[in-house]
Amino acid sequence: MANIVQETRIELANREVLALGCIEGHVLACQSGELWITLDGSREDIILGPGQSWQVTGNAPIVVSALKPSLLVTTDPRGRVPCIGSRARAESILTALLRWRHPGLSAIPVTMLR
Repeated sequence: MANIVQETRIELANREVLALGCIEGHVLACQSGELWITLDGSREDIILGPGQSWQVTGNAPIVVSALKPSLLVTTDPRGRVPCIGSRARAESILTALLRWRHPGLSAIPVTMLR
């Protein structure tokens, strides 16, 4: 039985930002360079180096930032192509994420925690 896999290659310049959507189930792989992945709703970011990959489990918007010139490859075994947004879309997602960021407990005086 034939298995069709959709692969999308995206070259990113140093510090270039990209918004991705519609990528549930996709595998994001860094072929070269270094990528910083921010997932809406997640408290942790992902950094991929050459040869590393990460599978997307949810359908939240993702922002990919190139820490140096990089090649991002997305693959989906179901044959779907990711929705690629502009720099403005990526910045709007990041702005929304930063709006909800709270300081860690270590930044709050103990007297305020009682």
